[in-house]
Amino acid sequence: MDTKENPVALEVAEAEFDRFADEMDLDLDTSLMDAEDLAQFAKQKRRILRAMERGDLTVNEGGEAVYTPSNARSKHSDPITFHERTGASLMAMDGKKKGHDVAKTYAVMSDMCRVHPNVFAGLAGNDAKVCEALFALLMD
Repeated sequence: MDTKENPVALEVAEAEFDRFADEMDLDLDTSLMDAEDLAQFAKQKRRILRAMERGDLTVNEGGEAVYTPSNARSKHSDPITFHERTGASLMAMDGKKKGHDVAKTYAVMSDMCRVHPNVFAGLAGNDAKVCEALFALLMD
């Protein structure tokens, strides 16, 4: 059993999550979510909070999420900043073929984060899941 304590308290992580949501103007009103949306949101938020508690995910001065991959199997270890999406972010998927949904997702993520799509393709395990959770919140 791992008894290592997280460097960031849950209360601090929750406050930073709220600051991120405010700065990115995210609509997280759970009273308006159906059961499926609520379950998905809870899962994403839990994943993000755990990454914050571990110290892998921070929120910069501009309210942007900055994730540093920590899985030894990931091919990228530099911090990845999740900027607000723009129209150009959505247009990044235009060149992808119909049915290539993951390629479209990674194209939009790479535009938002200003990195090559291969960065996300090379992430392993939880690193990919945290980035996808951030993406889902920013795209809603």
